[in-house]
Amino acid sequence: MDLLTLRAASVLRAADVVLHDDLVSQEILALVPRDVEVVNVGKRCGRHGSSQEQINALMVEHARRGKRVVRLKSGDPAVFGRLREELDALRQAEISFEIVPGVTAAAAAAASASVTLTDRHAASALVLLTAHNCRKEPLTHSALDPEHATFAVYMPGPDYGRTAQELIELGLRPSAPCVIVSHAGRVTEKVYGTSLEGLASISGVAAPAVLIVGEVARTDEFSSPTPVLEHSVPARRQIL
Repeated sequence: MDLLTLRAASVLRAADVVLHDDLVSQEILALVPRDVEVVNVGKRCGRHGSSQEQINALMVEHARRGKRVVRLKSGDPAVFGRLREELDALRQAEISFEIVPGVTAAAAAAASASVTLTDRHAASALVLLTAHNCRKEPLTHSALDPEHATFAVYMPGPDYGRTAQELIELGLRPSAPCVIVSHAGRVTEKVYGTSLEGLASISGVAAPAVLIVGEVARTDEFSSPTPVLEHSVPARRQIL
């Protein structure tokens, strides 16, 4: 409960409909006003719940009725939360949305155990894995296959060309899509879309920045050569 962000709490209080996962605690659901429709769409191992297609349909149906819909997940929605499938459904239905980041389980667990996930002397990389995936592949395959991994690179500049070359040598395709997020979460935030090979021409990106590489970075938002304004936040999205 204490790890819920202020932004998430604010969004919950303003909702008309809340579609929540089974792992969301009752303490968090208690923040939702009593007149709000609350639906448990969660799935747990060994127990069937709503299918992903049903969840997608519910989001779209309520949004088209003019409702403010909150799709509530435990932790951070972008980490093993099937977020991509839900974003695809919203984009296809041309429904605007906002992603509210949360505290992912790895960070919360490390804090509870009083350990650090990275260390400049001992651990300069962090790999997040799931023991369950739709491809039925073992952990060893997931950990070593660049084609089915996402790389989030902190402090990727100012020499983006060198960073790109090192990732290519690691096994990533030069055409792999990527995004650079500068000043993430700030009013000065900017998001740039490009490919790994296109990083060599990158310059002038304000630090701090994070580079995200992998198929998750492939979206229609970066298919046009003109900048696109992000909904509800002052972020500039650019094609590079």
